Amino acid sequence: MNAHKLNYFLPAIFVTFSATPVVSQIVPANDGTNTQVIHNGNQFDIQGGQLSGDGANLFHSFQQFGVDTGQTANFISNPNIDNIFGNVNGGNPSIINGMLQVSGGNSNLYLINPAGIFFGENASLNVPADFTATTATGIGFENNSWFDALGSNNWADLVGNPHSFDFANTQPGAIVNQGYLAVPVGQNLGLLGGTVANTGTLSAPAGNLTLAAVPGENLVRLGAVGNVLSLEMSPHTGGENSGLQPLQLPELLTGGGVQNASQITTNPDGTISLAGSGVRINPQTGDAIATGELTVGSQGVPGETPTIQVLGNRVALLGANVDASGTDGGGNIFLGGDFQG
Repeated sequence: MNAHKLNYFLPAIFVTFSATPVVSQIVPANDGTNTQVIHNGNQFDIQGGQLSGDGANLFHSFQQFGVDTGQTANFISNPNIDNIFGNVNGGNPSIINGMLQVSGGNSNLYLINPAGIFFGENASLNVPADFTATTATGIGFENNSWFDALGSNNWADLVGNPHSFDFANTQPGAIVNQGYLAVPVGQNLGLLGGTVANTGTLSAPAGNLTLAAVPGENLVRLGAVGNVLSLEMSPHTGGENSGLQPLQLPELLTGGGVQNASQITTNPDGTISLAGSGVRINPQTGDAIATGELTVGSQGVPGETPTIQVLGNRVALLGANVDASGTDGGGNIFLGGDFQG
């Protein structure tokens, strides 16, 4: 399948939002996780943390997590660690304008912040495997144990690979990407939040790329179907709402000194304008919006079937460049309103 430029439009509904500026910094949480941040010039080495009982999952907790332009947040791994989870539970969104990096092992990296995640124009990745950013409040593991992003955890029980993301809040936090986020060939890249907006570049050559906007109080299950990442959504049946008030898209865009976003701007009435489209959108929970580049092109990687998924209650692709081309006839592109792939 060749690259396509797609245009879908959503109606505008007017609401108002407020904003609180956030300063980019990395501060470990004082919750017994034992995360340590070593400042070395423009690099912040993140070590310590808690291991699962099988030693394959490493968990870090942060009161605040932000990376300025020119800075690198370096998660230190080792060959025995399959997954690293960086959880931000202080209530402020994460503003990422620098690099997220994993060194020392081939670990997947998960960045979790129920309050929201913003990747600025200078955001980038230097990771050896998968990368997932999510505003979920919980993550389910293979042995029916759950990681609680806003509560206490029994780290030893959190073994195996994650298979579910729990969005317990009524309005889950938003995720915005204006940067260049790329994973290595054959790896997966996912953004899972209440509202997901991309105006930058997301690249997972010969891999899977997923943007999933999840309405509140829902559970998303991940299941491998061949090489395609499938998402099944069911009403949330877990514990009580956490009470956290995460930032929605306009608030996220106007917080932390990112008021002058070049491709998405907020209007006084709370709607957003996508540059060049002439369209105003009120981003509601469950909206997936893309105006930038989504690519999983697998030229030169025979036998791979890359996949792009943009899923949500409402999906808007406004002049987006969507590329799933490949040497063996191309990959799959799924655009799903009402979470239908």
